Amino acid sequence: MRRALCLLFFVASRAHAGQPFTPGDWWNWRDIAAPRINPEGTSVVYVESWNLRDGDRACANLWTVATTGGAPRRLTDGPWLDTAPAWSPDGASLAYLSDREGTPQIWVRRLDSTAGRRITRLEAPPLTVAWSPDGKSLAFTARLAEAPPAAAWAPAAILPLLHRPAARVQLFVIPAAGGTVRAYPFADLDGALSIHGEPAWMPDGRSVLVSAAALPDAAHALEGGEIYAVPTTSGGCRQITRHAGPDEAPAPSPDGRRIAWIAREPKAQSYVIAKLYVSNADGSRAKVLAGALGRDASHLQWSNDSRTVYFLADDRGATHVYAARNDGSVRQVTHAPERLRGFSLADNGRAVTVRQTSTAPAELVTFPVDLPAKPVKLAAANAALLAQRDLGALEEIQYASDGKTIQAWTVKPPAFDAAKKYPLLVDVDDAPRRMCGVEFRLRAQVFAARGFVVLCANPRGTPGYGEEFGNLIRSRFPGDDFDDLMRGVDHLIAQGYIDPARLAISGGLLAAWAIGHTARFHAAVVRHAIADWVTDVAHAPDGLYRAAAWMGAMPWDDPDHYVKHSPVYFAANFRTPTLVLAGDPDPGAEELFFALQARKVDSALVRLGQAARPSQVILEWEAMLGWLEK
Repeated sequence: MRRALCLLFFVASRAHAGQPFTPGDWWNWRDIAAPRINPEGTSVVYVESWNLRDGDRACANLWTVATTGGAPRRLTDGPWLDTAPAWSPDGASLAYLSDREGTPQIWVRRLDSTAGRRITRLEAPPLTVAWSPDGKSLAFTARLAEAPPAAAWAPAAILPLLHRPAARVQLFVIPAAGGTVRAYPFADLDGALSIHGEPAWMPDGRSVLVSAAALPDAAHALEGGEIYAVPTTSGGCRQITRHAGPDEAPAPSPDGRRIAWIAREPKAQSYVIAKLYVSNADGSRAKVLAGALGRDASHLQWSNDSRTVYFLADDRGATHVYAARNDGSVRQVTHAPERLRGFSLADNGRAVTVRQTSTAPAELVTFPVDLPAKPVKLAAANAALLAQRDLGALEEIQYASDGKTIQAWTVKPPAFDAAKKYPLLVDVDDAPRRMCGVEFRLRAQVFAARGFVVLCANPRGTPGYGEEFGNLIRSRFPGDDFDDLMRGVDHLIAQGYIDPARLAISGGLLAAWAIGHTARFHAAVVRHAIADWVTDVAHAPDGLYRAAAWMGAMPWDDPDHYVKHSPVYFAANFRTPTLVLAGDPDPGAEELFFALQARKVDSALVRLGQAARPSQVILEWEAMLGWLEK
């Protein structure tokens, strides 16, 4: 009898034991984004995204929940993308973008209704949408359709294939009930200006603020410009800012007397802080707020009394809410070890954001900005999935490198035993360089479930540590950041639980650099992010290959600068078995693969394509695991 009871207990315990994460969990994964709180602070709308096997596509629907708690309620339900929700000023309706009928269009739905109504039939998909203060109109941005270039020499069939300038983004306004779309070009300023980011109505409803800049050609991305006020009644556009660096994300104060925005100084550096600026509504008396903070400001939100600007900023592996006042003072509002995504503030001072922690990938939380220590959780993505999985523990580490303290995090395998030896995966997210921290990372959990200790470090050049730290690699990129990663490897080996013979690295440019500068790794995966930097393969007699990656500079832009500062990796040094994951097309990845093959290094090239399909993510993870474990 006792044996039967023990067997029954064993079977029951195994039935409730957590299972390891696998790449296939991406099909069950959900995320929360774009939280928006209504003006009264009583209700929140947000986007929940998910992956659909049938059709192999990413989907997103709108949900709503009361700030007092309770079960979230679906607003939309279907295999399409519903995004960019925006509350009407009276809180009775929502505007949003949806592709449920094929192409993205603007939809409007009353909260007391069961269905939305499409109000546009646009050829070019809208990018953003914003309500007018009186709730009667919607401003939105969309790319203009560019005609094929004229070329008398070219046959008609060739014209659509010729290079054409990048499509400009223009401002439009449409009645909220539907009707005629009115365009607002910059004809009186410069017809070549293109809008960047979201439009923002001035409180009197007479003009819309936008960030716009000239768009030279398709090879250069728009990174902001100046702030303009575009009148919706009569008169010409007014330029609000006159700043040498890019100005973006304008946010008018509720009383209409001031404007806040984000700007970067025009410095010849690899990294420049995004600062919070405030000026009078006409652009006069502009000044920096919270300048002493030294962190990138984002998601600006004014208090209802127009005295304080709240914003998000990353700092040392976490994200916090800060409050800046006109006297120059800045106050840190939140202090918990968490990452925040999205930030919305109601008239009564209640805020909403998406919180990430080491054990929770996406939680919708709300709190009053004067009592942020007690947030209320309103929704949690993946709660059911996480309850069925064993989590690898996240641990913060710090170590010294070239006189600097480097902050990093490890994810260890479930049931980790410090007396054992584990393989190490250095996972680099460097395209573009991002700060890693206390957030839940599914990819790291998948690899930890297969027995790897996963290291994510923030080497020199990472944002979130101030402008000096972010700009330390201006003379050796890659190089200094690679050294910082290797010191992290040494630090973990010294702890006794890493097998020095089983070191692996995964990333873009830094992983490619690593295999040419060390033979310590037993395997490497160079992800298709290397398509973002240009390689100039020149097979010299000594087997030397060069890769240009300095600030996007091309060798023909400044040959002297290219020779002095572009990274150099030696094909003759290639020894590490390397899997190259390429986009399609991806000449940089193909050239790297050619160099590996020329040196007869164990290597493979996998073309994953450019489409962001859920199955592509799964295939990438499975390919990486297969290569690292072979």
